[in-house]
Amino acid sequence: MPSRTIFHIASLCIASAALSLFVAGCQPYKREVSRSGLLSKLKATQEGNRKPIDPESIHPVFGVPGGKIRVEDEQGNVTLYAKTIKHLMNHLIHALEYDERDLFVEQILSQITIEEFEERGLDPRLAYDELVNRRRDVYRLFHFMPMGEHTPGLYPTPIGQNIFRLQVSRVGRDLLWSGIDVSFEQGNYKLRWFVP
Repeated sequence: MPSRTIFHIASLCIASAALSLFVAGCQPYKREVSRSGLLSKLKATQEGNRKPIDPESIHPVFGVPGGKIRVEDEQGNVTLYAKTIKHLMNHLIHALEYDERDLFVEQILSQITIEEFEERGLDPRLAYDELVNRRRDVYRLFHFMPMGEHTPGLYPTPIGQNIFRLQVSRVGRDLLWSGIDVSFEQGNYKLRWFVP
């Protein structure tokens, strides 16, 4: 057998071996991702611990009747429930939008603030008028705390007996007010005033 033929046969064997390796390597790549890990176990544990809240087990101070924060009876009398600062913010926006001046003084403004107005010989309804004039500033502040005390990074800080402050950082923000002071009176949050 001539050396040239041996060379061709050897080349053909090497080429077919390389081709078979190449074809074997062209199979689809499959990757299995494990669905069980540290966080999935944590989530399963948390979900397993969740139990429906029994409305009867909630203390009346923190409960909202029928899950509504604004209740109107047959005679048109409105009762507001503000068990969180977010509830109070909702009531304040509603009062400003629907011209509820008397309701604002009766159920949204704190008794401390009302007394301060009266000590100066001023009508507490002037507080409502001021907020109507500065409605845009109120909404700008609320834009930075959309979920009230549940906004990430915000925490109510006690500044007196049953008085709390919820404040945002002024860094890079052109705000008239940087926060809101609230008092907890008779089971509801009330507006103390805004923080300059």
